[in-house]
Amino acid sequence: MFADGSDAGELDQVTKAAKAAGGHPLTIAPKVGAVKLSDGSTVKADAQLAGQPSVTVDACAVVLSKEGCAMLLKEAAAVQWVMDAFGHLKAIGASAAAQPLLDKAGVEADEGITDLGGFVEAAKRRYWDREPKVRTLA
Repeated sequence: MFADGSDAGELDQVTKAAKAAGGHPLTIAPKVGAVKLSDGSTVKADAQLAGQPSVTVDACAVVLSKEGCAMLLKEAAAVQWVMDAFGHLKAIGASAAAQPLLDKAGVEADEGITDLGGFVEAAKRRYWDREPKVRTLA
């Protein structure tokens, strides 16, 4: 997930690393269309946040600026997107500026929650040891 103001270098790093590992990155933003990055360049989002839930992807990278994160803290779809990723035991890599969104979504630190540099390695598996923290009815 990314939004206006996201760091162009961080987004490029995660996308290239995922491709190099054999993944197929999907860029998801609040709206479909061009997203203006930190360096003034634009990237066309592949999907819209409210229309592409995190359950449809294998792992989630959250690449946000401080301003982008502040905006998404007010968007139920963004909070739910991250909450669902955590609840579905997926790896979540996040930029430092995205931490408030992870906090609001109830994401608790574990082996599957990483910075962007550790994301691709973490994305190679699910985090089943997280399940007792997110499911008590099973």
